[in-house]
Amino acid sequence: MLSFAVMPANAEYCEIVDMMDRTVNVDRPIDKVVTAGYGFIPCAMAALGVGDRIVGTGGAISALTNETIATYLVPQIKELPDLGRGYNLNFESAAALDPDVIILERDGAGQGTGLTEYDKLIEKLELFEDSFPTVVLNNPACYAPPDVSSIYREIGILGELFDMEDRATEIVDHLEAEVQLIRDRTADIDDEEKPRVLYMGLMGGVDSGKGAVALALPDYDCGTLYPDITKIKNAYTEESRGYLSTEQILAVDPDLIILVRSPGGYEVRQLYEEDYYTGLSELRAIKERRVYSTGQFQLHRNLAGLDYPIEMMIEAKAAYPARFEDVKVGESLTKHYRALYGLNDEEIDELKSIMGLSWMDDAGF
Repeated sequence: MLSFAVMPANAEYCEIVDMMDRTVNVDRPIDKVVTAGYGFIPCAMAALGVGDRIVGTGGAISALTNETIATYLVPQIKELPDLGRGYNLNFESAAALDPDVIILERDGAGQGTGLTEYDKLIEKLELFEDSFPTVVLNNPACYAPPDVSSIYREIGILGELFDMEDRATEIVDHLEAEVQLIRDRTADIDDEEKPRVLYMGLMGGVDSGKGAVALALPDYDCGTLYPDITKIKNAYTEESRGYLSTEQILAVDPDLIILVRSPGGYEVRQLYEEDYYTGLSELRAIKERRVYSTGQFQLHRNLAGLDYPIEMMIEAKAAYPARFEDVKVGESLTKHYRALYGLNDEEIDELKSIMGLSWMDDAGF
């Protein structure tokens, strides 16, 4: 049976206005946190230095990989109860952990009734408001089009919640500077100059691929999330993901290809070397060696945490190598991991390898 805690009359609390414009009172100290949604909140909490306060989480663990950025930064997550992904949070199990607060990130990605289901979950959680409050964040996919500034607001709310506003400002400033570097170099690009980019996951030999060799991705999905910043034109023009045969890809003939994490792999060498893809050898992108990879950043976009500026740098440098000739994205990722997460050189190299991004240092990209 769930019980409701009685708060001391002199308890210190903070008043938070969350991203659903709800005013939430959270008692301090905040020592026990349940995170819900996907992996963004654990990553942001790790950057704030409070990842060790997580006692349960939903969505930060994936059956498709042994390690995510969240589990690398907050290793105890792998030993904690997995409370269910997204709006499938098991709120009774979450309540049984007796948290000081639940932090839920709504995800608007994809089509259908996702946000409605989140709203139903929030209604249930509000029944326990006297025992543990729920602070709701919105990820960028809750907005049309996705807005990068919503991430800054998420971090700001977390900084306020944990009384770490100064550190939150440092994090936001670093992310904004990384994004601004891209904006500055792509601002004057017009439509005629934009290359046609095919975002795809490799599906050769994968049963679920139904004979297709790739899964193509639209904008605002696992294609580029911010084409207004990267100034990239998606060669795949459908609104939802679609399996493509060799013949269909040849017909598209993109200027460049960006591989994303998928069941068939995400390494560039696979497209050049594996038998599944020999029929694509006449593509201009393959002939000109204009194939790149974002590693595991897009396994589930939210599992990538705070690393979206690096994902955007990969896309922008791949599309406009002359404009980003002096930018080494591998070095930028090193600085990023060090500034946000305080990782040392050995840890940075290890995390790059886990994320499938060591190729950037190897290639001088």
